[in-house]
Amino acid sequence: MALWASVLIVLVAIVLIGLYKLGALRQRKAREPPLDKGPIPWLGYSKEFSKDASIFLKKMQERHGDIFTVQLCGRYVTFVTDPFTYDAILKESKDKLGFSKLVSEKVIKIFDIQYEEGHQKISSNIHTKHLSASSLVVITQAVMDNLQTLLLEPDGGIRPASQEWKQDGLLEYCYSVIFRAGYLALFGSFPTSGKTGRIQDLLHSQKVFQEFRKFDRLFPRAFYSILHPKEKQEMKRLRHFFWDILSSQQILEKDNVSSWIHSIQQEMIENGVSDKGQSQNNLVLLWASQGSTTGVNFWTLFFLLKNPEALKAVREEAEGILRKMGKEKRPGGVPINFDYNMLKQTPVLDSVMEETLRLVVAPFLARSVMQDMTLKMDDGREYALRKGDEVCVFPYLFLHMDPEIHSDPTTFKYDRFLTLDGSQKVVFYKQGRRIKSHMLPWGAGTTLCPGRFLALNQIKMFIFLMVTQYDMELVDQEAGIPPINVKRWGMGPLQPMYDVQFRYRLRF
Repeated sequence: MALWASVLIVLVAIVLIGLYKLGALRQRKAREPPLDKGPIPWLGYSKEFSKDASIFLKKMQERHGDIFTVQLCGRYVTFVTDPFTYDAILKESKDKLGFSKLVSEKVIKIFDIQYEEGHQKISSNIHTKHLSASSLVVITQAVMDNLQTLLLEPDGGIRPASQEWKQDGLLEYCYSVIFRAGYLALFGSFPTSGKTGRIQDLLHSQKVFQEFRKFDRLFPRAFYSILHPKEKQEMKRLRHFFWDILSSQQILEKDNVSSWIHSIQQEMIENGVSDKGQSQNNLVLLWASQGSTTGVNFWTLFFLLKNPEALKAVREEAEGILRKMGKEKRPGGVPINFDYNMLKQTPVLDSVMEETLRLVVAPFLARSVMQDMTLKMDDGREYALRKGDEVCVFPYLFLHMDPEIHSDPTTFKYDRFLTLDGSQKVVFYKQGRRIKSHMLPWGAGTTLCPGRFLALNQIKMFIFLMVTQYDMELVDQEAGIPPINVKRWGMGPLQPMYDVQFRYRLRF
């Protein structure tokens, strides 16, 4: 009898330990946010969240208010929906709210990266140093040179006939051009000059884009860990493809590698990072640099093509800048002698860009709770947060789409961010109070995206060239706005569920 009692005690202990690890035994403590563990131990609300995070969070807000904690695959995440409290979270010190462990786990899993000691020694300000000031000007110029080749000399020096209409999927066209221009500008070109070199670079960048597109399509399923066995094998193949072409040996053999990539490469070598570790890190850099522009340039051009008044305003502004700087496009198709200062004279295009970012960029801004702490809400309420939990805000839903802050929020208004005198509008209100941060597409605080200026420059240059050099129109002007892929909530720029056909031809 004593033996069975002992066995029973052990079994009960095992069950309790299992339930504890699954989160089933967690209870809300005094002063903590409302706790909703979900219907299934450990999984919690992961199914509902992955199905459509926006709908799920709206439902939770209606049920619990503007702060609540939910369980997602064994993690407890506290969401805050009050935009007045965002600064208190995003600008808190790293010893209290540090870089998200959940995000780190996702990066490690998706990219199959093993961080080495040498990775930790890489200077934390190297990204800011090389993606701003004079270095940014050089990289921007390289992107512009590649854009002009891809748009105006897509066959390596052979220009298409000026009156020849072409038809393509808008997403695939925009995605291909902006990705390839950025890839060549950052990771360099083959050491071959002239037309032969340009053709070689174009063919290589097209192959890289095709593989990156496959990787990108699988990314949401990898993020939510729902890849099928064949998809897992394909992700493995794609990772190895990129590790090969982004290896230290491959990059060091190229010409015109950007100062940013070159400096990171040198630091990794000096700090003893293995060849594989360098390749893995470079794939993350490729994703970080190009993933932020993949959808935005599509939506920007789509909204312009759907709004003739907006397209006219952007085109007139761009052509006026060209005339002012003596760089008008002449018959015969002479490429624009691009000047970086041209990007600083586009208030209308800047407003279009900000409006597009408001509508289509939807990141989750997450932090890990590094120690037990108290979060003070804007209205004075205080909530206890547990060490090991995550805190997350979703500015797209609770800031960008707030009708009190941005009237008629689902409608594209190209001049939303312009004042009556044509200058940039930066003041917005909610409940009669000014919102400190009316837009958060790039994050904030310690995780503010260091590559945001380069990303914006890439898209602006692409739009600038398209509106000044091409006639464009949607094949079906009456077609509605394509629905977004809800599986990409939280992953930056949103993408449409299907592509939209458009026609384009050179204007000169």
